[in-house]
Amino acid sequence: MARAVGVLVLLLAAIALPMRRVQPQVPLLKPNQPILSADAQLKAQGWAPAGDPHLQAFERDLAGNRLTSLSGCSGTGAGFCRYDYRRGGRQLEVITVAGPQGSGLVLRWSESPSLGR
Repeated sequence: MARAVGVLVLLLAAIALPMRRVQPQVPLLKPNQPILSADAQLKAQGWAPAGDPHLQAFERDLAGNRLTSLSGCSGTGAGFCRYDYRRGGRQLEVITVAGPQGSGLVLRWSESPSLGR
C-alpha cells in the first residue's frame, strides 16, 4: 500500500512539473524600484507598454519620464502614477510614487486578465 501511494505521488509530481513550466512568468518587481528599471525589466520579460497616448501635459511632467506605459498621474502631493502593460491576454498595472529628484518608484503592482482596453 505504501509503495502504491509513493508511486501515485511520483506520478502526480511528474504531471505537475510540466504544467509549472508553462505558467506565465510572474513579474518580479520590487517596492521602491525605479520605474525606469522596472520598465526595462518588464519589456525584457515580454510585457508590452499599454499606456494612454492621450495624456495631459501635466501628467507627463508629474511622471518625469517619457515611458509609453504611462496611463496617468494624480495631481495629489504624493505623486501617484499608473503604468500599464499587456502580455498574452494579461494586464499588469504598476503604481509609482514620487521619489528623489521626481523619479517614480514602484509602490505596488497587480496582474489581471486583460479587459481589451
